[in-house]
Amino acid sequence: MSRDSRAHSSAPLDARGREVVEKGLGELLKLTKNMEFRPLGSERYPLPVSLVVYGSEVEPGKAREDVESRLDSDPVSALLPGLVLLELYESNQPDTAMRVPDDRSFLGVAFDSKRMNGWMAYVGSAGRKETEAAVKQKWQFKAIAGPRPTAGLYALVNMLCRYAFVYGRMPFGDSHVLGHFLEDFGQGVIVVGGDAGNAGLALSLAAMRLGVPAVVPPEYPFTLGRWVKAGTPREVAEAVVAFPGIRRLLDFPEIPGLPDYMDHRHAREDFMAAAVWGDTPESFFILRKGKVERPATVVTGVPEGPMGVILTVDAEPMDAIDREYVREEAAGALSMLKGVRARTGDGKLVLELADPGPLPPERIGEALMAAIRHQFPRITSLGAEVILDPVRLAGMAEGIRSELVAERNAIDGATEEGVEDFITCTGCSPFAPDHVCIPTPEKPPQCGRPFAMIKTGALYGFDDMSNIHHRALHAGMNSFGTCPKGECLDADRGEWSGVNAAVGRLTGGRTRRMRLHSLAEFPPTGCGCFGFILFTMGAPRPGIGVMHRGYGGKSPDGRSWWDLHYALAGKQAPGSTGASAGYLKSRKFLQGDGGWGKVAWVSPKVAEAMGDSLPSGVEVGGPG
Repeated sequence: MSRDSRAHSSAPLDARGREVVEKGLGELLKLTKNMEFRPLGSERYPLPVSLVVYGSEVEPGKAREDVESRLDSDPVSALLPGLVLLELYESNQPDTAMRVPDDRSFLGVAFDSKRMNGWMAYVGSAGRKETEAAVKQKWQFKAIAGPRPTAGLYALVNMLCRYAFVYGRMPFGDSHVLGHFLEDFGQGVIVVGGDAGNAGLALSLAAMRLGVPAVVPPEYPFTLGRWVKAGTPREVAEAVVAFPGIRRLLDFPEIPGLPDYMDHRHAREDFMAAAVWGDTPESFFILRKGKVERPATVVTGVPEGPMGVILTVDAEPMDAIDREYVREEAAGALSMLKGVRARTGDGKLVLELADPGPLPPERIGEALMAAIRHQFPRITSLGAEVILDPVRLAGMAEGIRSELVAERNAIDGATEEGVEDFITCTGCSPFAPDHVCIPTPEKPPQCGRPFAMIKTGALYGFDDMSNIHHRALHAGMNSFGTCPKGECLDADRGEWSGVNAAVGRLTGGRTRRMRLHSLAEFPPTGCGCFGFILFTMGAPRPGIGVMHRGYGGKSPDGRSWWDLHYALAGKQAPGSTGASAGYLKSRKFLQGDGGWGKVAWVSPKVAEAMGDSLPSGVEVGGPG
């Protein structure tokens, strides 16, 4: 790979490279003669390359003049205006809309990229299908191509420029700053085919000048740029992940697998229950923290209907939140046993059996322990006891019920002040490098996932899902983590020194401060999967607004869901933040700004979620 990170205007081209650029951009000048720009589907960034290069939409004649005047004296400096001519040309092609998403679709494309290695555009056509097939065997890329050698390249550059505007807060007209952002965080790569032609080759170099890396053939005519050479589809497949913005899955330690008798297909079986275990007054199901002398299942009694199950886990901290979540997740896995349907409730584990004969009681404990080891592999020492003796169960039931009530009270009463460490989540950072979520017992994750899921994942797991990809910044790092709270800097607004240190570290310094319960100055960053947006409003209805995801109407100050989403997505946006339904009824809901007492307007689904808890005087928006 070339060590020159970008094709700088002062760097020379050799004779062959200069000839290719002159011919390639010359072809583009001919193709775009007498053309005018046409809109490309985005109202916010209709011509994003022009916005990067010139700071505003530009007259075609200006871009043509810049290319023509520089080709002889400094052809490298003509490359970025050449990309604007490519935008001019592609804006006039009727099929371009198939590759360039509109505003709403773009946010979804960006969000979906967190489950990919990145976006890949092929320049040319020779060998494209074989190369894409080779890449697909190893990685997860969104492949972009088209009927013209540069159609995919333009679509990729279009999306990366918009990505930099939205998720990188890049200013218009500063290609240098934007280029460095794309070098570090851009999830796109170009693959140049052997038949790219002079225009395709010249524009691939122009894209590299903008910060987009490339995999190029051995005969590539330029020494400038950030590229890796690859001659075969297999070599290309190895090379496409060589750049820092391209994501890689974490390398996990060996995670214990599930035994052969547990199969997800069994969970979909439909059967009439021939027997039911565990659905009697004396039955119970509990997980305790304690010393485990011997990891094994102990069974007492014979199956008659009553059943108590005690799981013991030797792990720290294993508080009430952890115990409940691990217990419930393990119980659900029992439905992967053939002929078994599992459910929990009222402190019991109830098993409906198609035929009780084939299920030995020790299998229940073995399956529960296997499920815990598989989902929470950092829990290594655990045991199970399955009690089927009705007399013994009756003597234990009241004490177990008291334990479960105490557990529930501890969960309901958990506070930020009472926990030793906070939880961090960077699950959305593959596409949102400025974003870190700090979920707490009183501030559930804005994506709507349970706080306990992220907390137990941070303490006892290795990642939140297997197909989230990670950037170089988070290589080898679990998406779910912990951080010390540190010193409380502002109790009302929810600012902690440990949180500030964590968000700075996890965003590479792009975000430095965060107040968990305030919209002013340093609010929590937004991901893109928030269920609600909380935002400050001006006239004619000053105060705080709360809008549900996808609302079709507008706030009193005229903003739509998409206006708010674009302003917040992937970054810290003073005056707004994302939230889940759970935060709406939190004791700490925006307490640094006055809480619900300062809310002036909500969308209809917010009012529905709040019910009788919605304060009087709050305006409810119309249907939408």
